[in-house]
Amino acid sequence: MTTFAVQYLESNYPDTTPDAVRSRLRQAFQRLPISIVLLGCELSPTLEEAVAEETDRQGAWLYRWQPWLTSDCHTDLPPEWAMVGSDGVPIPGYNHKPTFTFVCPNCSEVSDFLMERLEGIAACGFFKGIFLDRIRFPSPVGDSSLRLGCFCRHCTRLAADIRLDLEPVRRYLQLAASDKDCTCQVVKGLLGKFDSPGNHLKSFLDFRARSITRTVDVGKRNADSLGLTIALDCFSPTLAYMIGQNLQSLDKICKWIKLMLYPRVFAPAGLPFELLGLASCLVQAGWTEMEAKDILVKATGLTFPEKLMELHKVGFASGSIAHEIERGRTLGVTNLLAGIAVVDIKTVHESTQDQLQADLEASKAADGLVISWDLWHTPLEHLDLIRSTWEL
Repeated sequence: MTTFAVQYLESNYPDTTPDAVRSRLRQAFQRLPISIVLLGCELSPTLEEAVAEETDRQGAWLYRWQPWLTSDCHTDLPPEWAMVGSDGVPIPGYNHKPTFTFVCPNCSEVSDFLMERLEGIAACGFFKGIFLDRIRFPSPVGDSSLRLGCFCRHCTRLAADIRLDLEPVRRYLQLAASDKDCTCQVVKGLLGKFDSPGNHLKSFLDFRARSITRTVDVGKRNADSLGLTIALDCFSPTLAYMIGQNLQSLDKICKWIKLMLYPRVFAPAGLPFELLGLASCLVQAGWTEMEAKDILVKATGLTFPEKLMELHKVGFASGSIAHEIERGRTLGVTNLLAGIAVVDIKTVHESTQDQLQADLEASKAADGLVISWDLWHTPLEHLDLIRSTWEL
């Protein structure tokens, strides 16, 4: 049976009222057989209750859409929990936002905090599940430099327990900042391509992936004890390894995985945004744009525009969605929901009707659809297009 889910109310927007959020949700239910509502974590109790009542009235399940390894509006996380880069400096969040500043999954205090966060969600009484977002390391791209973590004392100790010395890795990554060939090897490694299987970088990236899997597994077992189902928000398969997500391992823990299949999103998790970041690192290290494009084409299998930097304007074609779904299947995702961006947000995501229809056609290869990433900003005609494309 095809699953339709919708992400709703990432923030407490100025024009949201209980009646307004009920009405928008009701309009969505009238158009699509939605079975899951993924509700943002920054809402007032009155808005949460309004959405919970409407979701229950429609016979759907309500999940808390919860950032996991970052703060939210309810919490300011201690700076000593931050992930640390190879230079010994905490890794800043995207645009220095606290909600994109990541804490280390290997810190014991973080584990205790996450359990308390779960207990608070369960205490609300109307959530059937929890949809974990930001279950990852920060993206390594930014400012044309690679920022890979984590090298904090907790990670250093846990790595040593499995005989992984992080010092050679740290030196190697610092070398990448000034060495053209080393930068290329790091970029290819982040995309899962290694010239030699036994190198330090691969061991480090595998260690990071095990760290994410472990913290999600602990969260799942704690959620089970509280009567909550777990689902996951994950990067597109081409990008997942570079932020510590082993999709095969994560699939065994959760009920379903949403893959962020965003061919024209120019923000974190978008295919063009992240791959252009890697391209910038290559160019900064001394590779030409054509050489950088060739490196990325070979490492990803994706079809790039003729000129690399055209990605900033046109993104990828809808065929990238089918490519990523197939890759997700190959990597072992058994209940795969396609996260398709149907919002209209200027400079972040704008698609023509034909592009959106092609995206939706490609998404039919998945087990279902997650309307991303906020119903509040989704034109109702896009929901009508989903209905007609999926022949509902």
